[in-house]
Amino acid sequence: MDEAGKYLIVFIAGATGIWKGVPSGIALGLHPVFTGLFTALGSITSVLILYVTGDSFKQWILSKYGSKRIEREKNKFIKLTNQYQVWVLGLIIPGLLGPFIPLLLEFIFIKNTRKFLIYLLVGITLWSFILAYLFTPIIEFISKVKY
Repeated sequence: MDEAGKYLIVFIAGATGIWKGVPSGIALGLHPVFTGLFTALGSITSVLILYVTGDSFKQWILSKYGSKRIEREKNKFIKLTNQYQVWVLGLIIPGLLGPFIPLLLEFIFIKNTRKFLIYLLVGITLWSFILAYLFTPIIEFISKVKY
């Protein structure tokens, strides 16, 4: 497979989540820089597409789950954001849960979505590179061990 095909696969896998893009880049033998870069670009692309179509998605969520239930959960989330601040949630949650769950929470609960989106995009980029650099040597070491 040519290099462009490998980058495209990592980009598409990254568009479905960080935890899919990084392992696919490692499996294809890409350098951690390229694995992190194309995983981040794929995740950022999908997050921005969801962000642009957010109003229709928010209306669908409200119609499906009801506004009363959302309001109860909103109070819990507001307490969480007051305790940990929006920037902490935007930077930490993408590495733990992937980029889509924080984006969904953003649509429903957060008023200042642009600020949270910026922190979310930075968090996606940081976690993509951290995971690529962290797991590449681990996978290489495990693959060299003979049983």
